[in-house]
Amino acid sequence: MDNLINYLSAHPVALIIFATVALLLIYFIFKGLLKLMLITGLVFIALLGYYYYTAPDKFPENVREMAERVGDHGEGMMDAGKNIIEKGKILADKVGESVKKEKDATMD
Repeated sequence: MDNLINYLSAHPVALIIFATVALLLIYFIFKGLLKLMLITGLVFIALLGYYYYTAPDKFPENVREMAERVGDHGEGMMDAGKNIIEKGKILADKVGESVKKEKDATMD
């Protein structure tokens, strides 16, 4: 890992290419997640319509159960996302420190 960081700090063009590829990957991942969220929302709305159409008197009970299930899964996804963001921050800090060290070493 140190060799990669040293190489990227010594070759700024490679660092720019690496950063561009990383940003594109992040963009496409978030774009895919947004589509997934929209599709999930549409399915959720369709299920609500189905539950209401089949049994209007049991509708609030069914919606409450479904909302609890979605909430449980959503919390797990939020925790996983927070962990990934924290790891990314730590990695960015390490890269920043390494670049600063290499910059100071080359300036001396």
